[in-house]
Amino acid sequence: MFLTLVCHALVMRAASLMAADTIYPHIHEIVIHEIMAKPTPAKGLPPIEYLELLNRTKEAINLKDCILKVNSREVILPAVTLPPEELGLLCQQTAVDSFPHATIIPIARWPAIADDTGVIVLYTPRREVIHAVSYNRSWYNHPAKDDGGYSLEMINDAIPCAGKSNWRASTAAAGGTPGNINAAAADWDEQLRPDLLYSSIPDSIHTQLVFAIPLDSSTAAIPSCYELTETGSGRVLHASRVTVIPPLFTRVLVEWETAMLPSEKYYLHTKKLISCTGMESLQFTDLPLAMPTPADTGQLLFSEILFDPDKDIPGFIEIVNKGNHAIDLQQLVFRNIRGDAGADPAKRLSNDHRILLPGQCLAFTANAMALCNRYGCTQPRGITEINMPATYVAGGQLLLSSTDSVEQDLLKYNADWHFRLLHDGEGISLARISFEHPAAKADNWTSTPSNDGFATPGWIREVPAGRPEELNFSNLTPFFTPESAGGSQVAKCSLELGKQQWMGTVGIYDITGKPIRTLVKNMLLSGTASWTWDGCDEKKVLLPAGVYIFLIEIFNLKGQTRRWKEPVILARNFH
Repeated sequence: MFLTLVCHALVMRAASLMAADTIYPHIHEIVIHEIMAKPTPAKGLPPIEYLELLNRTKEAINLKDCILKVNSREVILPAVTLPPEELGLLCQQTAVDSFPHATIIPIARWPAIADDTGVIVLYTPRREVIHAVSYNRSWYNHPAKDDGGYSLEMINDAIPCAGKSNWRASTAAAGGTPGNINAAAADWDEQLRPDLLYSSIPDSIHTQLVFAIPLDSSTAAIPSCYELTETGSGRVLHASRVTVIPPLFTRVLVEWETAMLPSEKYYLHTKKLISCTGMESLQFTDLPLAMPTPADTGQLLFSEILFDPDKDIPGFIEIVNKGNHAIDLQQLVFRNIRGDAGADPAKRLSNDHRILLPGQCLAFTANAMALCNRYGCTQPRGITEINMPATYVAGGQLLLSSTDSVEQDLLKYNADWHFRLLHDGEGISLARISFEHPAAKADNWTSTPSNDGFATPGWIREVPAGRPEELNFSNLTPFFTPESAGGSQVAKCSLELGKQQWMGTVGIYDITGKPIRTLVKNMLLSGTASWTWDGCDEKKVLLPAGVYIFLIEIFNLKGQTRRWKEPVILARNFH
């Protein structure tokens, strides 16, 4: 009887192992968990490339005949079973002994991982996507770590499809954590939504849409989720077929029942699309569209540039379409013009036929997330990442042209073009004043003021149309109660400066003249500037009830000065 039970148990275990061998993982059951793309200069690990996989399920999964694709190279994975909720390390076969504490999945013909930009995909033997990662240098989000020796680690494996925001450089002293829990791991979830970012039109019956994060492919493939309306006639075009493009599922190709007309303007509406995390977009669901035609000479112009960014912040170049028709940005390039008048290799503005409509502007940068964290991009659709041309702190030249070398605009920028009362222009962009005058003229550019955040990537700042000498101060809340559940909880004042540029200091004083708080000091101001005070001193301590003074002092290049002193009453709730 005992022998029978033992034999039965062995048979059941063998059957279980055989079953595990035949189970193919579904999407996101196995995920790419860590990427060592540039292992040198080594920080403490062997100077060897590796990929770490995580089995997110409670079942053993055999990787036999699964396909690993790194950019254009593919390899077939060996018959290795990855235990439930365990890690496996892919590396070249000759490096097996370099990681003694990891479960190794040896690869005889290792597909080299690109240093800065790459697409890594794990497929089932039937070529169904299990997981895909499209990374670039900006994913490290740490300039000191993107030159090598540090891996990229997934932050939260519960949301493996979240993309760039769910990855960062390893915080481990050794530079990575092969076979161990990621040092960057955190319980993070930004509730990312599948916002519609931009579109391209490859031909008159197709539109390609690009979304912020991967979509749920089954929902996104339903044609009734998409409509196209002619803005002139109101005629509605319906989708006949939709393809959600693997392996990233951030792009959708829509085929329309009726062809679009070159002379028409359209408005695209999407509905009921959800992300791979189950979230629905609540704001960015629609887009204006028009079929592109070749750019006229001088139709695309430089509008803003940040060539001397703060440390660890990327620069950007912004352009605007001043013509009357849409443009395909894949047909345009940036070129840095060197001091010897030679040109660096061209940097294409788009690799996927992105459309720029009349009046739209677009800022190009190497790291949109880092740029927007610094400057609070108010128009996320107005920012895009590309391989940027070189720019220089002291100044230089940039050429914007078509791919066949027809010039659109030429910018000769210089650090001396900044407002002369600034200590330096670090972290401050130059914005174009007039599109009727050349970009190469110094007096056609102005430093972006502090009240606009020192830079406005993705949107063009409007300068008030009043007379240059107009200055108007407004005390918007002469009475406020910080602890109030309703009403004014902060004091606010504003200053209309028109087109002039001033340096300004704003402070809070008590009625004896004692300084309480400095809101801004020697900051560049222009247009409409406003400030708020929460009733606290420099140490963030809420002050007693009483009368306090807003003191605003400004001066300009002509030596002119102006001063405003306005009382404000701080009230307190007493219980």
